[in-house]
Amino acid sequence: MEGIHLAAYVLLFFLLAVFLLRPRRRGASPPSNHPRTTSTTAHCPYPNPILGNTLDFIRNRHRFFDWYTDLLRASPSGAIEAWGPLGAGHAVTTAAPADVDHLLRAGGFAGYAKGGRFRDATAELIGDGLFAADGRLWSLQRKLGLLPSLDAAAASGRAVDLQAALRRFGFGAICHVAFGVDGDTRLEEEEEEALFEAFDVALEISFRRALTPATLVRRLTKVLDVGRSRRLREAVDVIDRYAMSVVESKEARHGNGDADDDLLSRFMAAMGEEEEDGSSSEELGAMFPTPAAKRRFLRDVVVTFVLAGKDTTSLALTWFFWLLAANPRCERRAHQEATTSDAKGKMHYLHAALTEAMRLYPPVPFNGRVAVRDDADELPSGAVVREGWYANYSAYAMGRMEKVWGEDCMEFVPERWLGEGGEFVPVDAARYPVFHAGPRVCLGKEMAYVQMKTVAAAVLRRFRLEVVAPVASVEAPPGYEMTATMKMKGGLWVRLCRREESADE
Repeated sequence: MEGIHLAAYVLLFFLLAVFLLRPRRRGASPPSNHPRTTSTTAHCPYPNPILGNTLDFIRNRHRFFDWYTDLLRASPSGAIEAWGPLGAGHAVTTAAPADVDHLLRAGGFAGYAKGGRFRDATAELIGDGLFAADGRLWSLQRKLGLLPSLDAAAASGRAVDLQAALRRFGFGAICHVAFGVDGDTRLEEEEEEALFEAFDVALEISFRRALTPATLVRRLTKVLDVGRSRRLREAVDVIDRYAMSVVESKEARHGNGDADDDLLSRFMAAMGEEEEDGSSSEELGAMFPTPAAKRRFLRDVVVTFVLAGKDTTSLALTWFFWLLAANPRCERRAHQEATTSDAKGKMHYLHAALTEAMRLYPPVPFNGRVAVRDDADELPSGAVVREGWYANYSAYAMGRMEKVWGEDCMEFVPERWLGEGGEFVPVDAARYPVFHAGPRVCLGKEMAYVQMKTVAAAVLRRFRLEVVAPVASVEAPPGYEMTATMKMKGGLWVRLCRREESADE
């Protein structure tokens, strides 16, 4: 089915090109005296005069992030320009820290927005939700069943998909913090699997749509309810049922006079409900004046909290554990620190190892915005971004740039983050935009680190991990899914052996 869709796209682009270019061949349209408005100083790798970079995109769609990394490495400025059929969807993508600083923090920030394509591509899934939120710190590995489930796997000797286990933990953790849902009231296993599958399908389709311009084929499949449009609708239906059940449950608790302090309750309070002092917060409520609009917004809040919390930390931990298995020296040092530090210890090496893992495999590998200013914006690298163009940055590529990280940029070296005294030393966010920067910096950064260090230390203290698949070798890194998050293709299958020193825990 995917091959049919791709063939249809290429055929459609070709027919449109022939139709639009034929009058010019007959001499009906005089040549324009105006200079082209699509020129830029960015490196333009191998564009087809009619299809742009579409054919290369199709050929490399299963290694999209590595393909862009190769192109950015080949660019002298660290920025490239690419476009779709007939000049549609112009995008400038950069891996230069100065450009990232300009896009996210410096004077250029106000000139960019998410843009219509992103909203159109993701509207069915996330609506008007937000992707960053603050919250209280937590340590829930026992309450949410992570360690007990790993104990059971270790006792049986069977291999377990650690990525799946960590995703379930992340889902339970965000539900607890954001919605006040405790571990013993979570979904049944089959319901949870169906919900995870729905999120994966919806996120993959939405991400692919965000990368490509809308076509007649896409609009037709939506009208006819076939192909990917139908898969997306069915997935969103599953997500809607879950999200609305959370909203309705919270509304029922509030109707009974129960006061909750979770994040969803705070959103509900900010939509015009009375505060403790009897006042009313009307700013957010005025944006959604009807009960239906408010409930739809709360549904979007639930969805975006789940997206933000379910996969980001769990996928970072997945790659972290694979990298430790592929680098035994680092695993021994991380285990030593985990067993000698108390719960309040800073665990500098573990912090550095997690940061290094996210440098190589950032949970969100690719980000972009759309230029909304009337005049052209020149990035520090020299690349020009014009109104309506996309301005992207690839955190995945930046972690693999020798000019940013040195000759050992492809190696897993946690020590690069440690000072002479062994203390963790961060770098500027524009060089390491894993948590973004500027006004859009991730407010959950510190919470994420606490969760990841808590889980990593607990697992390292308790188990030795033997990776079954994919092979734990830096010479043969695992594949990844073509989606908005860095999901390891096929999962991380491990056998766990209980460490002797933790036998009495």
